[in-house]
Amino acid sequence: MIIRQFPVEITPGYPLEHKFNTDKIVFFDIETTGFTAQTTYLYLIGCIYKDSSDLHMIQWFAEDIREEVQIIKNFFEFIKGYDILVNYNGSGFDIPYLIKKCELLKLNYSFNNIRNLDLYKMITPIKQIFNLKNFKQKSIETFLNVRRQDTLSGGELIEVYQSYLGKKRIENLRKSRNVQDNGDNTSLETEELLHLIMQHNEDDLKGLVKICPILYYNDLFDGAFHIVRAGVDSGQLIVRLEYNFYLPSRISFGNDCLYVNACNNTADVYIKTYEGELKYFYDNYKDYYYLPAEDRAVHKSLAIFVDKEYRKKATPSNCYTKKQGVFVPQYHPVLSPAFKNSYDDKISFVEVHNDFLLNEDNLARYIYHILNHLIE
Repeated sequence: MIIRQFPVEITPGYPLEHKFNTDKIVFFDIETTGFTAQTTYLYLIGCIYKDSSDLHMIQWFAEDIREEVQIIKNFFEFIKGYDILVNYNGSGFDIPYLIKKCELLKLNYSFNNIRNLDLYKMITPIKQIFNLKNFKQKSIETFLNVRRQDTLSGGELIEVYQSYLGKKRIENLRKSRNVQDNGDNTSLETEELLHLIMQHNEDDLKGLVKICPILYYNDLFDGAFHIVRAGVDSGQLIVRLEYNFYLPSRISFGNDCLYVNACNNTADVYIKTYEGELKYFYDNYKDYYYLPAEDRAVHKSLAIFVDKEYRKKATPSNCYTKKQGVFVPQYHPVLSPAFKNSYDDKISFVEVHNDFLLNEDNLARYIYHILNHLIE
């Protein structure tokens, strides 16, 4: 088994310690010869961890498939001192693979005492805002302008490891028989293959640390913003939000009615307005009468002054009063009064007037609801 341990000059770029109230955080990634634990081998586990105020890397590499058990033991013993295990899609592959390996090899280890922070799982609810072709770690790295030295895919790395094992066997066989390599440079090739393998895992781990700022995009939707300004222009309600963090890359997302453009520490939210007449429906329709000639409902305390032939008992669908104005949609009952086109409409509207624009608490509630509607 080969163990590499060395400092790395990188930082997460996201306040994980503050967010999760612990500095006992370890990043990890594994390399295997396939996806199924029953029929493949685990040959490399790497971690980045904090030592004092600096980050360090440790890698356990199996020079032979018979060392698989030992690197698993080393890994689990190492993470016992940590609270959070950071990974990318570890919930989908790395962790289930290791759990199955422990079961097959009869090793009494688990992840029960450490919290799993899967960055892929964290951004899954907001995937649509990124407009990426796929959500592999390398795609997130590209989005965040993270560069790596390694150019191999996971599949190519398996072939490199298999070549390494073959070269290593020849090298060991020659050593056992005191045979020179006769100029075929087997030892040099073995070292080059080993370097490729370790570099891939090293870059995966460094990339994992460097993409932590992707979590800032989750923070766009948690309501911790300050409204800088709000107003109606060209048929849109435009609200500028300010955050206490900076996004590493610009993001734009939305649809024909709702759109967000976020950059640095601000986000502009564009909401298409409706200008015209809408209806406010009263809940207690049994206390109202409908006046067909006026197309509105009035409370029964007033309806007694209207001739019976000009009034009828209201129903849920005609128990309304009408209002002209400028409105914006709400997709859940957040603010009132809420207006609709018809009683059965799922979408309601709130009127945009000075009180609405100047009441920061209500406006913030409304914008929070709009932002989260976009990722539902």
